[in-house]
Amino acid sequence: MMENDMRRCCSALACVVGLLASPAAWAQDPAPPPADPDAAAAAGATAAPTPAAEPAAPAPQASQIPSWFRFDADSLGLQLWAGATHQVGPISLSSDIYLTTLGTAEFDIGPAFTMGPVIINPMVGFSFNFMTMQPAALVAPQLFTFVDSKPVYFESWILGSFSSMFNESVQNYVYTRDFLLYYPIDDFGIGPHLEATVDLNEVALEDDPLTAGADVDESGLASLQVGGVIGLNYGTGNKLLLYVGYETQKESQIEEKYKLAGRFTFIHNF
Repeated sequence: MMENDMRRCCSALACVVGLLASPAAWAQDPAPPPADPDAAAAAGATAAPTPAAEPAAPAPQASQIPSWFRFDADSLGLQLWAGATHQVGPISLSSDIYLTTLGTAEFDIGPAFTMGPVIINPMVGFSFNFMTMQPAALVAPQLFTFVDSKPVYFESWILGSFSSMFNESVQNYVYTRDFLLYYPIDDFGIGPHLEATVDLNEVALEDDPLTAGADVDESGLASLQVGGVIGLNYGTGNKLLLYVGYETQKESQIEEKYKLAGRFTFIHNF
């Protein structure tokens, strides 16, 4: 009897404890979700070392091909030039292109021989007129001489232009341009300048040379200009040339009052 009473008391006590325990269980926060193993591993691991920076790409090297750009402005209008010298085995091969506002384009090529401060450059060239779509001239022979021995600089052009093989009404001629610069300071030079053009053939100035009274352009000295030139170094690789001269041949003077000749030149060497 007493044993049964003890069992009933224990059962009642278990129920009361269960009722008291349930609200406490409900009041607890839910357990956190399982940790991400990758995140845990990353948190516990030592930070990875920063990879060594890749070596910077080498800067592009300057071209090993000496080249230049030039423009002249004179009585022939604006003329553009560009040239370069390529090393072909033991030979320095110089070439250039020449463009005018009259539609003529010319290509020249020839070897350049360097002997200390002296460069001698014989060339041959061919010009084409893109306005008439016809060959214009065989420009040969050509001889360019440069002497750069500071404080003295000398430059000489001698060239022949033969157009009559393509057009009988166009003059063949020999042209020369020569000047000497003395540099009292590094960036400023001054000196004499000479230009001459010699016509080689007689051409009729009218389409039909048999027409009575047709004017004929004779051979001989067509132009002779005497003057002075100033050279100015104008920044890295740049040079300005200013030529002012006097035209001695009356036939080449535009009018009696226009006897002055001149040219402005800009050159950039790469």
